[in-house]
Amino acid sequence: MQENTYSLAVINSPNITGIRTLSRVEFEKISNEISQLKKFQTEEQLFRIIEFNYSDLKDKKKYYLNQFIVNRNPNTSEFSQYLDLNRLILNLLSSIRTYLDHTETRLKRNYGEVSEEFKLFKKLSAESFDNHFAYRFLAKLRNYSQHCGLPAGSISLTDNLNGQDLHLYLHRDNLLKNFDSWGALVKPDLQAQKNEFDIFPLIDNKISLLKDINTKISEKILKELKNEGKNLLRLIIETQKNNIGIPCILKVSGNINNPTMQMNWFPYEIIALTTGVKFNIIESERNSDSAEILSMPAK
Repeated sequence: MQENTYSLAVINSPNITGIRTLSRVEFEKISNEISQLKKFQTEEQLFRIIEFNYSDLKDKKKYYLNQFIVNRNPNTSEFSQYLDLNRLILNLLSSIRTYLDHTETRLKRNYGEVSEEFKLFKKLSAESFDNHFAYRFLAKLRNYSQHCGLPAGSISLTDNLNGQDLHLYLHRDNLLKNFDSWGALVKPDLQAQKNEFDIFPLIDNKISLLKDINTKISEKILKELKNEGKNLLRLIIETQKNNIGIPCILKVSGNINNPTMQMNWFPYEIIALTTGVKFNIIESERNSDSAEILSMPAK
């Protein structure tokens, strides 16, 4: 019969230092706490994709602005620049839609339709849609692009007392003419816009609203993971007494001369968010990190 042993350990390749033996029940409890925090971390990645796409768009806008400053006359590359910026905008809008759909589904699945988490998300999303033209218009613009293709528009440079800026203008009348599913709220809003209006301020506004939604949902979930974070923090502190290396919990099975080891690492970033502790992450040669505790949370 194969015997398993469990321990709290520190890895400092090639050395493994056992801190103390764990029971199977302790190991499974700690593994479950780590899994819960890692699950939250994984679910947060969808919003990170939005942030990456938004950053890419801003960087490319800045790049083309610099090009326009150097050469202020219209040139043959303007359409390719317009196409490139629209590509990045569509990527951003698609990632926003994916994030919103996935977040609604996971909150409903994890907590239920009558849960505070799900109701908070629906409330914040509805308020943003009802109160902000940018939020609801860009949601519909994503649908427009799926059905009607690239919206007509143009690139323009302004140079005034406020500095230089690049604008990507959409044509109101073309949007209204080519798409009949703007909805009861968005259509009159769109009709009230200038015939040409800049999409960049609308994107900035929507990203700000989404950040607020994501932050409030995440804060609520992190409060519920606080005990798990504190428990894992205590284990990390326990491993750092006179030991340098990567804390983990370790399962060893098989023959003593040729054992199989299963290592489970601690998710520092989420432990920090749930406890308020700051870590100085030290990169290691392994696919994980060691960390030095810099400060403890206020009581």
